[in-house]
Amino acid sequence: MTHPRLILVGGFLGAGKTTLLLAAAQRLAAQGLRVGLVTNDQGAGLVDTALVDTHALPVTEVAGGCFCCRFPDLLQALQRLQAAADPEVILAEPVGSCTDLTATVLRPLARDYGHHYTLAPLTILVGADRHLAGFSGSVAYLYERQSAEAELLLLNKCDRLSPAAQATHLQQLARTYPATQVWPISARHGTGLDPWIETVMTQTSSYPLPLTLDYQRYAEAEAQLGWCNVRGVLASPTALPLAEWVEALLYGLAHDLQAGALPVAHLKLHLTGDQHSAKASMTTSHGPISWDLHPQTARASELQFVLNARVAADPQTLERLVRRHLALQSETYAARGQITHLECFRPAPPQPVYRLAG
Repeated sequence: MTHPRLILVGGFLGAGKTTLLLAAAQRLAAQGLRVGLVTNDQGAGLVDTALVDTHALPVTEVAGGCFCCRFPDLLQALQRLQAAADPEVILAEPVGSCTDLTATVLRPLARDYGHHYTLAPLTILVGADRHLAGFSGSVAYLYERQSAEAELLLLNKCDRLSPAAQATHLQQLARTYPATQVWPISARHGTGLDPWIETVMTQTSSYPLPLTLDYQRYAEAEAQLGWCNVRGVLASPTALPLAEWVEALLYGLAHDLQAGALPVAHLKLHLTGDQHSAKASMTTSHGPISWDLHPQTARASELQFVLNARVAADPQTLERLVRRHLALQSETYAARGQITHLECFRPAPPQPVYRLAG
């Protein structure tokens, strides 16, 4: 069995981690390398896994908690991926509300499984369009601590900034984290990816000293966010426009969240029907929608959907709003809708299996 290189990419919800990993996987596969991916979530039913499946890449997921709290599950996921695809490169994306990855994931892997995996420097992705207005100070603390542990810090979505704004943002990151390599990328457009890929494919993690982290504030940050994962089906006597359905659901839900002063960390929706796929997301309640798969004219009479919502709201409120807008969509399009899986919750306090200080 191959001794694969493991590339871990963290960062806050909506930073563009899945988009980056897909772009990297496609470039590495084009070089003739076997590539696999591991996705991660506090719950089950991931848009990210569905999106990777759409690209016909080997993927497995760790559900029910972050890599650090589900470390045995992470090991099993890696082993499943190796048994199924024997990848030379594994790209792994921890939950977007997770931090302290060096002490709880990389160091344990290096200590006990260093003969199985080559561990790349820890990459943290920062979204250039991320604003934390409305979120608590604990969420801002978590966001900053994620960047603080990066060995490689990528400012993503730079295509949305003017050259002057991009330069200012990069200068701020470089001043705040002077020992960290920082550079701009656009995962969606491929800008700046090659230097990063070369770095993570040729360098190994230095396992820097563990992050100074207040676990109480960390737990408070995760607990502020309501999580909702929904899967379902929709059937209509007439073919439904995929892109229009996606836009109506996301914009309608976001409008009600904004009216309730409930800040959005990430809304993402994956839709399939009649061999067509759509995937779209929002990282604020006022938009815009960002498309990974945009079938502008595609229609289908039977749809399968996966919706993930990460919002500063209590789970009951979030579930009520999600159910309301799914019902409205069924009514608007005279379709029969059925929810096949729904879970809404607040993440439990982080309890890593390991936390290695040295």
